Order: sequence, then structure tokens, then C-alpha cells
Amino acid sequence: MTELAIGPLRLVVEHRALDGDGGPTLRVYETAAEARELLRFDCFERTPHWHLAPWGPDRVTRLDADDDNVAWTLEQLRGDLAGLLRRAGLESDGGIEAAAASDALRRVELDMRNPPLDLDALPLDRLRRRRGEKWTRYPADTIAAWVADMDFPVAAPIERALRSALEFGDLGYPQNPRPTDLPALFAERAAACFDWEIDPRRVEVLTDVVQGIFLGLLGYAEEGDGVVIQTPIYPPFIGAIQQTQRRVAASPLVCGEERYEIDFDHLRASAAGARVLLLCQPHNPTGRVFDRVELEQLAEIALERNLVVISDEIHADLVFSGRAHVPFATLGPEVEARTLTLTSASKAFNIAGLRCALGVFGSADLKSRFLRLPRHVRGGINTFGLAASEAAWRYSQPWLDRVMAYLDENRQLVARFVRERLPGVRHQPPEATYLAWLDCRALDLPEGPFAFFLENARVALSDGSAFGEPGEGCVRLNFATSRAILTEMLERMAKALDAR
Repeated sequence: MTELAIGPLRLVVEHRALDGDGGPTLRVYETAAEARELLRFDCFERTPHWHLAPWGPDRVTRLDADDDNVAWTLEQLRGDLAGLLRRAGLESDGGIEAAAASDALRRVELDMRNPPLDLDALPLDRLRRRRGEKWTRYPADTIAAWVADMDFPVAAPIERALRSALEFGDLGYPQNPRPTDLPALFAERAAACFDWEIDPRRVEVLTDVVQGIFLGLLGYAEEGDGVVIQTPIYPPFIGAIQQTQRRVAASPLVCGEERYEIDFDHLRASAAGARVLLLCQPHNPTGRVFDRVELEQLAEIALERNLVVISDEIHADLVFSGRAHVPFATLGPEVEARTLTLTSASKAFNIAGLRCALGVFGSADLKSRFLRLPRHVRGGINTFGLAASEAAWRYSQPWLDRVMAYLDENRQLVARFVRERLPGVRHQPPEATYLAWLDCRALDLPEGPFAFFLENARVALSDGSAFGEPGEGCVRLNFATSRAILTEMLERMAKALDAR
């Protein structure tokens, strides 16, 4: 239950289940001595209705909403809150300020759309019924902790958007040439979350971030040109460079005492003759969140070497407390003009299978060069992906806030367990992402840690060798699952090492 006060009112949001029906309820009370309930909106699944003056006359009316009962409720309150309060018996609304009312109703809407979450309720047998690659690649006795999908249920606003599309048969072609208001919505979010001002006209909808990387390499570099990457790195970075016949110019991160660091001298040397800096920030797999000083040094090298920067910022919403994501394009006009930022709601909101991403171009020239490839070569637009991404960015932040709190506890559990129960494994807790990078080289496992844990613990991790040469002897563990599953996974790994 959520409560907040605004002027002479107290707003209460409940999520109820009554006799097989239910949904969110908004109650509006006065804060005077009587504390009467003035309005009640029961946005139930089957019998949505609202109450005027439940304290006395209690006039009950069916909600006149075609599809979205919460939207209808908020429309009434935003349109004539004062009038509804007078009809309910409140003589004066106390001069509620419009801005305060708007903020309160926005919070109420988000709370109504996001019911409580039970992130511990993830039965393994149910996860194994999923058809995505995470839970189908390995045998049923194996716990999947490799590909970067979360096991958690999708946010309720996203589920509702997808269900609504199905109910209305809304599976046709999206509108063209501007298929969605997603660019404008992301621009609003970027300003609010990252103090990043974006022109929506320089935003293109893509199929996914990896597609954007391939297209960016084709648009901004020629065959044989160098592309700078910071290894260990997300494997599709390496694959994209090789498959487009560009040259890998690797500049390995240095494993420091507390976190991985950038060797700027090495990176500057690696950039000689290169055309693109392919940046991953927050960084996958190390979980580093590069700070402004580090990014400014990278920007200086990009300017010196005349590099186009393709910045994969898909993990920007998954930064833990104490760190802050700085979009690379915000480092100044010259830097912005040479930066293509790739992002998506898919990683933070767990909708990767719906294939929807955005490319944010720092200049008209970058966009023009990118769009030279024909439209259909650049992929199509997924109707479900558009709907889910909009619901994620517009309504699902409360879900993400709860998930991030849970992930932070999981992150601490992994760090504590590795320290106490996995001697010889080196681990630096990630500053972002839900991925733990485990350096197992000191264990001297002949078959390598990936094969060892798969065979002896029945835990499927990501093989560090796929992340470039510095990943040899390492594995990546996905901790975006229930505490019980994570604990079982770690216990299996510890027992396998103890039994060697």
C-alpha cells in the first residue's frame, strides 16, 4: 500500500483481490478530523467502478473505460479534481497547487500500474518451461547463469501492453516513416535520468543494439580499418569487427586492486590507424561504470585520433548506488558530433526477445552515413517491441527500482560468498549490470572454469575466453535470479571445488 499527502488530501493506493476479481484501488481521503473517504476508484479486471462520497451517499458508477481503467481514472482526476472533491462533500480543496497535484497523480499512476513483486517466487521447473536460449541450451539438471536475461517476471505495465495488443489483434505493420513516439519518450527519459538533451529527430529505431554495432561499423569504417575495444568485452563486439572485415585493435583493461582500470597510453597507441572506438559503458563483463574523468580522457583520444565513437549504453539503467552513468555524448559538442549512442529498454526491463533498440546520433552527418544502407537491410520494426519499450520507459520505473534493490542484495551475496567459500577466485563487485566477473586463473583448472563448473557443478556460466584473450581463465555469472536459485548455484560451485 502506498500513501501520500497533498494539501488537504491523503491518497492511498492498494492492490486488491476480491472474490476472483481485483486490481488497483485509489482512495482519496480528506485529512481533516473526520478523515472521510471522498473518492474511491476500483480499477478491477472485470468489474471496474468508482465511488463518489463513500463516507455517506456512496454513489457507485461503472468506469467508462474501453481498455485502460487506470488511464481513465487519472484522466478524470487531472481534468476536474476540484469538481469531484466538491461533489464528494469537500467544501474547499485548500488551493492545491497544479504542479503538486500533477506530481502526486503521476506517482499515484505509477503505483497503480505496478503491483507488489515477489522476486523470490521463481520455481526452477517454471523457468525451464521458457523457450528462450537461456534455459534451453543446457540439460534440465543445469542451472542457467550465462546469457544476460533476468529470470524475474516482466513488469506489469509491459505485460498489459502486450496483452492489449493481442486482445485487439494489433499485430499489423507499424506506422511509417515515423513508427512510434519512442524517440521523444527516450529523450524525456534521458533528460530526467542523465541530464542529457537529445533531439528526437536524431534518434532511429533499430532491431537491437548488436545490429546497431554492425551497421555502425559498416557505415563508419572500411575493411581493414582498426576498431578499438577494451577487452575483456561482450563477445558480439569482437564478432562484429571480424565479420565486417575490420581489424580488432584491443586495449585490455587492467585489473586493479578494487576495479578494472583503463590503460590510456596503451589505448592511445592502439588507436593509431583506427577509425572507430567501440565503447561499452557501463562495461560488460567487468561491471565498471567509467567516471567523467575517465570518459573525458577517452574523448580526448577520440578527438586526437579522429575516431567515431559507437557507445553501447544498454546497461545505463542498471547502475548501483554510489555510481552514476555519464552518457559519452554529453562530454561536449565536438564529442557529441562523433558519437552514436546505442541503447534499449531490453536489458533493464528484461524484454530482449522483443527486439527493439534506439540509435542516438550526435550529428546529422553520422545519421546520414548510417542510413545509407537500405531500410530493409537495417531490419524491420517489431510491433510488440515498440509497445513494450514504451510501457517500460513510461510506466515501469517502480518495477525497476524494486528489481535494482533486489539485485544489489544479490550482488553483495555473490561478493560475500566468493570471499568466504570460493578461495582462489578473484572477484570485484560490479558497479553496474547483474553480471559477476570471476577470475579463476589461480585455481589452475586444466579444462578451464567454464567446463569445470558445467561438468562438476551443473552450473552454466559464460566462458570468459569468448570475451577476448584477457578473459581466459574467467567466467561470467548472471545473478539476476531468486536468492534461492543463486544460493543453490553458488553452493554447487563451492562443493565442486571442494571435491577436487
